Amino acid sequence: MKNTPSQIVLIGGGYASVWAYRSIVAELMIEMMMGRVKIKVICPEDFHFFHGWTAESLTGIIRDENRMSPLDRIFEHAEIIKGRAVQIDTSSQIIYVKKNDGDLWAVPYDQLLLGTGSSDTSAIEGLAEHAYQLKSHTSYLCTKLRIKFLVQQAAEADSQTASKMLRFVVAGCGFTGVEIASNLAEMVDVLKKNYPVLQNVQSSIYLINSRHELLPGLQKNLNRLRRYAERTLERYGVEIMYQKKIVRVSAQGVYLCDGSFIESRMVITTIGQSRLVLEGTQKMERDSEKRILINSFLQVNNLSSVWGAGDAVHVTHSKTMQACPSNALWAIKQGEHAGKNIARAILSQSLKPFTYKGLGQCASLGIGKGIGELYGIQFTGWLAWIMRWFFFQHFMPLKREMWQEIADWVHLLITRRRRDLNIMNSKTQNNIYPEWMQPHELKHLIYQN
Repeated sequence: MKNTPSQIVLIGGGYASVWAYRSIVAELMIEMMMGRVKIKVICPEDFHFFHGWTAESLTGIIRDENRMSPLDRIFEHAEIIKGRAVQIDTSSQIIYVKKNDGDLWAVPYDQLLLGTGSSDTSAIEGLAEHAYQLKSHTSYLCTKLRIKFLVQQAAEADSQTASKMLRFVVAGCGFTGVEIASNLAEMVDVLKKNYPVLQNVQSSIYLINSRHELLPGLQKNLNRLRRYAERTLERYGVEIMYQKKIVRVSAQGVYLCDGSFIESRMVITTIGQSRLVLEGTQKMERDSEKRILINSFLQVNNLSSVWGAGDAVHVTHSKTMQACPSNALWAIKQGEHAGKNIARAILSQSLKPFTYKGLGQCASLGIGKGIGELYGIQFTGWLAWIMRWFFFQHFMPLKREMWQEIADWVHLLITRRRRDLNIMNSKTQNNIYPEWMQPHELKHLIYQN
């Protein structure tokens, strides 16, 4: 062990960094207490956002603050640098950080974890300006505000106008798209029951699917889950449009590849991921999706002190030899393993390859309507929904937020009301946003506030 403290730097406050930090602390607590190891976390946010509950938060079941865990409590033994990494100098092992207050810092490292994750794509014309997305917290808030605004306007309009207000387009047929479409439909049904003014309003939800089947991330033999998802969406009245691609998004709706147009006051996209290319990482090997290629020990190729985990990197699955899926569970497991290997490197121990083969996948299509597979075994309905519920509780970063979030579920169970669905019976801040305001303008206002 060298005389000066070993500097471990984690970029990002997402799943990969959280679980890497936990592994490092578990392995190196004695060294940290003796001042031999220090951990720094670079992140512009104050919170870790638990994306597993996005659909439930968007539709009023879980309050936003109960899916947000403060980073200063998660990384209690680390120094948190509030800012964005803008450049990495791998030869001198320095990261340049633009802090939230505008200052530029140079942060040295001995071991570096790239946990920058991914962001929503803007590859389709008009998508960034007119569509609503969910990846970042600001985008999520824009989406939630827009839904509330449209429901408020629908309640004050005649039936024909209200039907137009409640016409939604959801793009993407993966787990997120299916979850959002079904939970949005369920929420609209709840509103109709609770507020008589909406009883005779005909709402519409279109799920745009560029594939010939739902849930392309599932193995081909898991058709029972696909059929269940399709039947559930159909019962909700969601219209699934197969083998249709959106070629342009406008303020009035979407244009499809066959020349057709769907009028909609709100387009929610869950398609594609974009990766950040930090200055200084351009020469790192990447795949076709701009994920950095890393070896079986989760090190960046030819850079033994730079590690990667999560959506930002390409990790080869030890069994299929394909890229591991880009989702929360894999980011957690990769971060956990990278943290252990970072600790082994500091202790001059042998590194271990990442051999995790996966657990399964799950989704909620509304309360009591779940789909899931565990080691290839398929589950649907209440059993799948409950399994998912317990699984997410286990991976909540902090127990206090977990219990507060459970309290939201208890409130729903006892009162039959969604705790955060106070749309129709109170004047909310959403009224300051006029109908014509587009997502990029909303984002600016939210960021400024």
